[in-house]
Amino acid sequence: MTGIKQRRAARFCLWLVMVLAVIGSICYILQWQPKMQSLSVIYEGLQQQDAGQWMQPLRKDMKCFPVRKDKSGQEHWSYENGYGEGRSYGGARTHEGIDIMSSTSQRGYFQIQSVSDGVVEQLGWLELGGYRVGVRSPSGLYFYYAHLDSYALNLKKGDRVKAGQVLGTMGDSGYGKEGTRGKFAVHLHFGIYYTENGQERSLNPFYLLQYQECGIIKE
Repeated sequence: MTGIKQRRAARFCLWLVMVLAVIGSICYILQWQPKMQSLSVIYEGLQQQDAGQWMQPLRKDMKCFPVRKDKSGQEHWSYENGYGEGRSYGGARTHEGIDIMSSTSQRGYFQIQSVSDGVVEQLGWLELGGYRVGVRSPSGLYFYYAHLDSYALNLKKGDRVKAGQVLGTMGDSGYGKEGTRGKFAVHLHFGIYYTENGQERSLNPFYLLQYQECGIIKE
C-alpha cells in the first residue's frame, strides 16, 4: 500500500507541475503579446518617418516616462497625439513633440525627470520653448524638455544625468522674452531628435510615451 501511495503522490506532483507550467506559459503569453504588439506599433511609426534604425537605440536609452506621477493622487497628467499639428507663434511651423498636460494650473506641481542616462547639452531660455533642458543620450538621441517652470537645484550644462533624475518642474514658460509665462496652459513639451547627414530631425514620441507609461499601446 505504501508503494501505491508513493506512486499516486508522484503522479499528483507531476500533474501539478505540468498544470503550473501551463498556467505560467499562458501568463507569459498574455503579458508578452501586448508588449510585442506595442513595439510593433512603435516600429511602424518610426518606419513611416524613415527612422526605423532608431528602434533599438530608443528601447535601450528611454527607460521611463518624463513626468513623475503625483503620489497624493490628487492631480494627473494627460496627452494626445498632437505631433505634426500646425503652430503659428514664431511663424508657420509644425509641432515637433508631444504636449503632456497638467490637470492643475499650478506651476511647478509636477516634477520632470530625464527619460534616459546622458549629458545635459542645452539649458536655458528659448523664445519658443521657454526654460528648457536638452539631454544627449548614449546612443546620440536628443531628448528635449520645454516650458519648465524651474530647474533642478545646481543643474548645469555638461552635467551627467541618470534616467529618473529630476531635471525641473512643469510650467508654462515661453513665447516671449525670458521669464514670460501664462501664454498657454501648464504642460511639458517633450521632443526626441536625432541627427542624420548633418541635419536634425524629430521623431514622434507618442507611442514611446504610451509604452513607457504602461507597457501597452492604447489604440
